[in-house]
Amino acid sequence: MKRLFNIKKTLVFVLGAMSLLAGCTKYANPPATYEDYEQNLQLPVKRKVLFISIDGLVGQELKKSVPSNIAELLKTSKYTFESIAGDKTNDASTWMSMMSGVPYDLHHIEDDSYIPRPDENDPHANPVGYPSMLYRLATVAPTQKSYVVARDVAINTKLLTSAEQTYDASSDADVKKNVVDLLEKKNPDLAIVQFKDVLNAGLEKGFSISIPEYAAAIQKVDGYLGEILSALKARKNYATEDWLIIVTSNHGGTGKVYGGNSLAERNTFSIFQNPKFKALELKSDIIKSMRFFGFYDAGQSNYANYNSNAFRARNNPVLSQESIYDVGKTGELTVDAKVKMNPTNGVFDYSSNAPFLGKNQSRTGSTPGWAFFKSGNALTFFVADGSTNMQPGMGPVSSAGEWCHIAAVVSKVNNVPTVKVYVNGIKTGEASSASFNMNNAVSSTGLTFGYFPYIFSGLPVDMQICDVHIYNKAMSEEMIKKNAERIGIPDTEISNSNLIGYWPMDQLVDNKFVNKISGNPDIAAQGTSRLLLMGNNLPYVDPGTILIQSEDMFTQIFYWLEVKTQREWGLTGQVFLNKYEVEFLLPKQ
Repeated sequence: MKRLFNIKKTLVFVLGAMSLLAGCTKYANPPATYEDYEQNLQLPVKRKVLFISIDGLVGQELKKSVPSNIAELLKTSKYTFESIAGDKTNDASTWMSMMSGVPYDLHHIEDDSYIPRPDENDPHANPVGYPSMLYRLATVAPTQKSYVVARDVAINTKLLTSAEQTYDASSDADVKKNVVDLLEKKNPDLAIVQFKDVLNAGLEKGFSISIPEYAAAIQKVDGYLGEILSALKARKNYATEDWLIIVTSNHGGTGKVYGGNSLAERNTFSIFQNPKFKALELKSDIIKSMRFFGFYDAGQSNYANYNSNAFRARNNPVLSQESIYDVGKTGELTVDAKVKMNPTNGVFDYSSNAPFLGKNQSRTGSTPGWAFFKSGNALTFFVADGSTNMQPGMGPVSSAGEWCHIAAVVSKVNNVPTVKVYVNGIKTGEASSASFNMNNAVSSTGLTFGYFPYIFSGLPVDMQICDVHIYNKAMSEEMIKKNAERIGIPDTEISNSNLIGYWPMDQLVDNKFVNKISGNPDIAAQGTSRLLLMGNNLPYVDPGTILIQSEDMFTQIFYWLEVKTQREWGLTGQVFLNKYEVEFLLPKQ
């Protein structure tokens, strides 16, 4: 959309009409007149981005004491102190996520070589490469000029080599000097800046605002930020430039360390500032879950190594105590969970008849047991007694990668075996069979979370699961709705005698998913399940709630520069500023 810069009160010289001669008649020339009136002359306004990373600045620590220049930015910013880095928080990994628009699971960058880690299962294969945003920018918008000022030499020489010019800075003071000089003498469309003294103070003394050296480092860099902002506003063309200023950190820290996946090490802050923005603190609702995928690696785009040893799921061994989750043992059963489907090759409907949560030896025909399974973008619940099955469809579920709550209730209604299924607390399907024998719905297979390695047709399912509950009774629709609108359950409800299994799915202990119901079995995990932290977008969550992550920087910058990203790039970052366009886009002239 075109934005215009208006110039008014232009003085226009208007001449009177020339006299016309007709025969010998003469007409006197009227005196010249001058008219002062308003007119809009259209001058283009150029969008630009200044991206600044204050490495190692923990979001929650900054919130405790916001220094003056950052506080001034917040007055016209969309901002959060609750953004997060990926679960591998070393410097190269986090910078690669910010600059490539994908998480570590995909880019596999671990050190300053910026060479992807080889696939441990296929070490001779060429790893998938994810170029930096500057490479993408130079490819699709070569007229856009980018500059980099960084403390880490590898950022300039390995990661961001496509910049118009890079500057190696020896100190944060040197960073500031180079950025001020750049803004005075060059004409960047995108400038990327790295400060490191806050990180160094955290490593030496601790990542806490209560530690004087860490607090002093924050104040120092805030002063440098003020000088940079002054230089930006002093640019001769500033009036016709529309700057988005992003200030963030690559990762946090805890104690005197970083690099792990604790929340403190992942906690960052993110500020998106423009003079037209209305101030808004973005709140996040984080959901923890386990990711299961039926192939070796989350970034694998084909199934060359497709075999049961790779699957992130569990089928054997079976514990005898797990028989309490058989319909034939309980007579009634309610199962509910939160699920999120992930795309493979950009689509969500790749799997066919792939179970992911259940207790069933072979989800074919009428093999005894039960399971939720995915077919295309829809889900179905299956329960069988050996000769009869019931399979009510649930319709499309998480067909765009959103979080959803699913539930199934098996019981007798008017003495007829019946299954009811729910999505986000609303009933979406029902099936019944008078010939179904509840007593025979017993499986020798263990309870399985994730992919079923021996029960499938078509491709496996890539997904996340959390907050799993199993009751030995048919729970009311009111209770199902209640579980759909919250994460976890209070301790008072854990004591409910009908609740026989509760797995938050937020950790693995000794390679088992811990059951919060004391005395009831933990469930073993096959392979390596991966813990993920994500934004919760279940329907009950305020739609204004958003979790900003490292990979969102790429997509946000391209959005502001009005450069289209390409689907084949495989970016995972989101764009959120488009929700507020009414604040910063002028009506089309």
